[in-house]
Amino acid sequence: MKKLNLPTLSPPRELSDRLRVMASREALRRRRRASLEVFLTHMREEAELVINNLMRPYAVPAVGGVLSTLVLFGILAPYLSVNLRAQGGPGRAGYESGSIGALATPAAVESAFFMSLEESGEVVIDVSIDEQGRVIGYTIPRGQGWAQDPELVRNVETALLGTRFTPATLFGKPASGRTRVFLRRSAVDVQG
Repeated sequence: MKKLNLPTLSPPRELSDRLRVMASREALRRRRRASLEVFLTHMREEAELVINNLMRPYAVPAVGGVLSTLVLFGILAPYLSVNLRAQGGPGRAGYESGSIGALATPAAVESAFFMSLEESGEVVIDVSIDEQGRVIGYTIPRGQGWAQDPELVRNVETALLGTRFTPATLFGKPASGRTRVFLRRSAVDVQG
C-alpha cells in the first residue's frame, strides 16, 4: 500500500480559545446550579451589572445638571429674596442688607397727617396696609407707654386715618403687608 503525504494541519488558534471559553461557561453554569445561595449571588451580581451599565450614561449628566442648578441658584438667591423684615430699633429707616432684591419694594408714606406729640416723644405702631395703600388695621408693639392714654390713642388713630401710603410691591404688583411706623414731632418714618 502506498502512503500518502498529506500536510499536517494544526487547529486555528481561535478554535482553541473558543473551546476554552465554552468550557469555562459550562463550568460556571454547573457551579451556579450547585446551590440556591450561589445562584442568588450570581443573579444579584448580574442585576448590579445591568443597572450600572444602564445608569452610568445618565448619572454623569444628571449630577452635573443638579450641581449647576445649585450653583446658579446660590448665585441668584440674594436677588430673589423678598424678606421684608425691618432693621431693628426705632429711628433706623431702611432694610437689612440684601433682603429686598429688585423684585419687591417696601411701603412708603405718600402723605401724612401730623399730630402733636409733646409729652409722648415717639409713637411706634405696626400698621397693616392693603394693595391700595389704605390702613386696614394696626397693633401697638409691647412696651409702648403711650398706649395707656386713651386721648393719645385716639390721636394716633386719627393720624393713621389721615395718612396715605404707597403700597408695597411684589413682582411689580401692589401687595398688602405689615409695616412699622414711627410718628415723631417732625416726621413719619416707615419701616417694612
